[in-house]
Parts: sequence; C-alpha cells; structure tokens
Amino acid sequence: MALPEWGDVPPLNDEDSDGENRTERNDYNIEQSVIDFEGESPIRHNVYPDTESDDDEEGEVQRTVRKRNNIVRGDGKLFEGQVFSTGLAFKEAVLDYALKTSRNLKQYRYDKDKLGYNCVGDGCSWRIYCSKTGKTFQWQVKVFKNVHSCVPNGCCEMIKVPVIARLFVDKIREEPEYFMPKKIEELIMEKWKINVSRPQCQAARNKALRWIEREYDEQFARLHDYVKEILESNPNSSVELECLPDEKGLQLFNRFYVCFDILRRNWKDTCRQLIGVDGCHLKSKMKGMLLVALGRDADNSIYPIAWAIVQVENTDNWLWFVKKIKYDLGLLNGEGFIMVSDRQKGLIKAVQTELPGIEHRMCVRHIYGNLKGKHGKKADLKLHVWNLAWSYNEPEYRENLDRIFNYDSEVHEDVLKTNPKSWSRAYFKLGNYCEDVENNSTESWNNTVLKARDMPYVPMLEMIARQSMVRISKRNVIALGHKSLCTPYVIEYLKEELEKASVCVVHRSTNNTFDSRIGGCSHRVNLETRSCTCRRWDITGIPCEHAYGVILSKKLEVQDYVCHWFKTATWRRTYAEGIIPLRGARFWPVGEEPRVHHAPEPPQPGRKKGDKDGKSGKNDKKRKKGINESPTKKKPKMLKRTMHCSQCGEANHNSRFHKKAQQAPQRDSSQVESSQAEE
Repeated sequence: MALPEWGDVPPLNDEDSDGENRTERNDYNIEQSVIDFEGESPIRHNVYPDTESDDDEEGEVQRTVRKRNNIVRGDGKLFEGQVFSTGLAFKEAVLDYALKTSRNLKQYRYDKDKLGYNCVGDGCSWRIYCSKTGKTFQWQVKVFKNVHSCVPNGCCEMIKVPVIARLFVDKIREEPEYFMPKKIEELIMEKWKINVSRPQCQAARNKALRWIEREYDEQFARLHDYVKEILESNPNSSVELECLPDEKGLQLFNRFYVCFDILRRNWKDTCRQLIGVDGCHLKSKMKGMLLVALGRDADNSIYPIAWAIVQVENTDNWLWFVKKIKYDLGLLNGEGFIMVSDRQKGLIKAVQTELPGIEHRMCVRHIYGNLKGKHGKKADLKLHVWNLAWSYNEPEYRENLDRIFNYDSEVHEDVLKTNPKSWSRAYFKLGNYCEDVENNSTESWNNTVLKARDMPYVPMLEMIARQSMVRISKRNVIALGHKSLCTPYVIEYLKEELEKASVCVVHRSTNNTFDSRIGGCSHRVNLETRSCTCRRWDITGIPCEHAYGVILSKKLEVQDYVCHWFKTATWRRTYAEGIIPLRGARFWPVGEEPRVHHAPEPPQPGRKKGDKDGKSGKNDKKRKKGINESPTKKKPKMLKRTMHCSQCGEANHNSRFHKKAQQAPQRDSSQVESSQAEE
C-alpha cells in the first residue's frame, strides 16, 4: 500500500504527487465498515432490556476494541531490470525492502530522474540504482548489487519522522489514544527490528495528527459538493446544508439534514405510521449531535428515514429537525401518527409545537432509568415499571398501578409524575398496530453507526448512506427468499402465543363472536372486526392468545388474520428499491459555493460546575458536609498552650523575656505621668 506523499506535509489537493488519491483511504475505511456490517435482529416484544442506564450511550453494546497492530506493506522484492511507474514507487519498494530485512539503507542520489540507495554497514557493497528511461518515462532498476557483508544492527537511516508518520497515519486515525509514542516505538522494534527514539515517535505522531486534521478540513469544505452528488444521484431527495457567516465572512457549518427520496416513499407506502426519534454524540475531532428518524418494517426491524448533524442538542435544533421530517413525510399536524422518544425537553417542546395531534409516546427505558437513579436499591422496581407499561387494557393498568402503590408509595408518587398514560399500552390509540413502549429501534441503530461516529462529517455521512443501502440490499434478498405468508417476526410471535392458545376454552356466540377463556378469565373475540377485549390484537395487529384459540377451534389459518403491515408481500415491497450509490469524492460536482469551515465547538447545554443560574460565578449553595468531614479544606489549627514565666508565674512570657516584661509596665506608667504633667 502506498504512503500519502514523500514530502513533509501532504498537499490539500485530492491527488497527491505519488498518484494516490487521499479520498481513496476514506472509501476503503467506509467499504471495510460496510463489509463488516451485520443487520440487527428484529425488535422483540415484552422482553426486558439488558441495559438500564439513562445516559446517551444507552443501548450501545460495550465494544471490545481489538488493537490491530498489523501494518500491511509490500513484499520488498527488488531485482535488476525492475520497472516502476514513478520514482516514488521505487522509493516505496526500497523502504519495503529495508523494513523486511532490517538493513540500514541510505539514499545517496537525489536527481529528478535518478535515484540511488546503498547500505551504510561497514564495508558493505549493497547498492541499487534506478533512473528514468527515455522513451516510456518509466523508472527502471539499472544497477542492483544484492550482496550484504554486514549484519543488521537495529539502525536504519530511512526511518525518519515523516516515514514513521506515514507508516502509522492510518492507525492513528482509527485509534489515536492507543497509538502513543511508546506503543509506536515498541511496534517498530517488534515488527521490523529497527530501533527508533521516543522523541522521533512523538514528532511522527504529531505530524500524523496534523495531516489528519488538514484532511478533515478538506473533507469538511466539500459538503456543498456532497449535497450536489446526493441530488444528482438520488433526485427529489431532501437535503439541506445550513451555514452561518462569521465576522470575517467565512461560512461556518451549523447543521445538515438528508432524507433520501426512496426511503421517504417506501416508509409512506409500506411501513406503519411510527417514527422513532433520538440523538447521539459524535466522537470525532468535530463534536456535535447526530439526530435520526427511524421506522419499522414488516419484520419489525429498523428502517432508516432521515438523519441530521447539529452542533448541539437544544430546542431550536429539535424544532428544525421535526419541521423537516414533518414536511418530508407529510405528517401535517401529526394526527394518525406515532412518535417514540425519550423525555428530552427540547424535543417534547418541538413536537408539541409542530405536531400537536401526534401520539407522542415516552420511552419506558429512560423513565425506568430515572426511577432507578432515585430508588435504585429497591428490588423488583424494574418488574413493576415494565408490567405497568405492558398493560394492554385499563383494568390491567389499574391493577399494576395498585401493585406499585402497595410495593412503595414513594415509587408510586414518582411514577404518576411521569404521566404513565403516555407510555402504557392501555391508552395507546388503535389503528396503527404498534405496541412499542421503548425506543429500542434508535438505540439499535446507534449501535450500527458506532464506527461512523468516530469519523469526520463527510466520511460519516457517506458511511451511514452506504450502510443504509447495504441494509436494504441484504433485506431484499432475505425477503425474496422467505416463503411464508407473514414475516419471520410474526412466525416467532405466534409460536409464543400457541402454548397459551392451545389450552383456551372457546364457546361460540352469534354474529361471529366467541367467548374465549384462559385460566378462568373470559374475553370476547370478534373475527370479523379482528378485535379482542384484552386489546392486544387491536394494538399489535397480530392475533392474541384468545383469538388464536378461537382460530384453532375453527381450524382456520392464523396468518390470514394478521394485519397486512406484517405480510411478506409488504416486506418485499419495502426493500424492492434502495438508495442509488453515490460516486467517490473525485467525481462529485464542483460548485462555486464558498468553502465551509467548521464552527468553534459550542458550549454544551447544562449548568457548569460552580455556576449559579447558568452564569459564571460561585454557587451560593454549598454542598452539605459529611459527618466526619472537615468543615473546611484547610487543616484545623492546633490549640496553642498558654506560656507562663517560671520566675514570676505570669502568663504570655517565659523566663527568657522576664526582664522585658517587667520593664514594659514601668515604661507605660512613666509615659502616662509625663502626658498628665504636660496637660
């Protein structure tokens, strides 16, 4: 693999002097991430989540980062008559030879059309000479004495700071905190048996970081071109790049939004009217928030709709994002649609402003996380909260709420403060066939873009778009190969219901209604209206155990009574079309728009430590001290013993200063007498 450029710092143009396009490295990283990408499993119903925290990284699987110490280089083969396309390619081949053999090579000829290297070992005759041919303008090895009379000594004059920086620039880009100077020094000795100094490695790492920063700036400046490429390859897509001018007239990045036209149309035609909304932090040098809107396909899996980058998560940015998806998806005032999110204040305000008619469900996972933070040591808290959320009807809801009151009155009071009707199935509107009480879809999606969030903006956006494209392609193959009437999610769902349905006692009534009893509790089932008094069938669109028992007694096919949103035909239509691939950066349209610059990192929302009312200054409210804690940071002063004189017994002086102490009162009395005489 060729290195960026032999000079000191790579230029900012796309094409380096050695023929390597710097954007190819980003394309390679994106491609590897897409190849390694595996789709997430369908979201299961009534399964307790594994994670219970309430931070922004909730739902993320803890990554075990495998430190890849392997650096791929050439085979280091050299021979007389060997041809190279450029002089730089010849230099790279010699470097590969030096690394493979651990020989101390040095360049002795630097002409534009002639290059030469020899071995620095004592009396060693190894030498290679390469020059440009006259007709073909290629470089050819003219002299090669492949005989060494020395032994490797751990030194190599070719391994200087720029070379070390190029060797490790990709690794530092991926894991900058791991490839520190000490680690670089150890790896060079371990892999190539060459000794370098710690200051060399420090300087090389700093140089690589400067290259990466300049590379990020160049990618950032091409956001306008990226917008043009999306609109050219995927017409009618919704893309917005918003920049704000600074005092110098530079265009500073503010926010970016994209909704591919095919994703928008497929969601409208084949997905339930559910939108999961969430935000996650970006991890690259340029901080910010990644906002996302997701739907659910017929297999109850993630279907991406739109995503955006903003500087900070606040009310203004949430209002802007909600406005964009409202317009693109045709939500009007939100009536008939569902939105699931956490209790972020800015998002709640934005939804109330733009979508007053939408059914806004709060994520139970975040609510439970807050309750756990206050009542964490209480057993069975998780069981009670989730059972309340999973209540399908009002009697079941009241019973679970009473259980919480009997369990702990303080927990019951805090639960009521969260408005449980906004996250319990008992009060969900009918007709949308979605039982979600948590925002698992966005949490799972955040998992799939972990690597992308470590990248600068443009490569991150490219990776997300490409992963979405690959996700659709893979699901298309799976859907076409699935032969059942309903999707795999429904098949597994019905398997769980079959055990209860098999013991159901059914009695027929008129008007195609049935009495279905399990464990002494009767429910009215209507096959024509596809409803049951337990409300599970009404909410989910999949027959509950009571309806399943009736269907079994009539020897009917249960999949015929599943809502059309979960049919395999709908699933196939969702993934019949996908995102049209975007071209590489070198092929993007080049416009006349001014370059985009990244804005200074904005202050994150929240009160800083030591501030009062959000303003700088000391906080008047001091922390309560512990029982055994010192009332002040300073060490308590020791009580001093009162000094007494051993001659006279008086206090505040000793025998050494006894005479001075006796003379002091006499001087004071004489001064008083003289002042009285003057008067």
